[in-house]
Amino acid sequence: METRLDLRFRIVSGLYLACFGIGAFNHARDFLAYGWRPYSWGPTILELFWTSLIFLDLLVIALLLSRFKRSGLLLAGAVMIADVIANTYALVVLKIAAFGVAVPLQATFLGFILGSIPFIWPRKAVTLAT
Repeated sequence: METRLDLRFRIVSGLYLACFGIGAFNHARDFLAYGWRPYSWGPTILELFWTSLIFLDLLVIALLLSRFKRSGLLLAGAVMIADVIANTYALVVLKIAAFGVAVPLQATFLGFILGSIPFIWPRKAVTLAT
């Protein structure tokens, strides 16, 4: 039973890794192309959030690849909830049409994350040696 859970985790987390890797790449590309304020056209709080996704996406990846998989799963869900909220705000309230494609894709990925976590949650918590 444990090997089936390991296989499920590897397959599902592989998709997580790919998607968060794409996200980190896109935000890093914007940062490198447009400098310290790549989203200066948006509200400051959203600009800070979108830029912080470089590090948050990479942290999700690092945690999922480490022995702190539970933390990686929780952070993946939290990041995607925040991302969908921020981008929906940009689409609906700020009327930035560029988010019209991103929001449905990200909402679908969020649904996948929230739906898959119960099936891949590691049974044993990592305990630090004392």
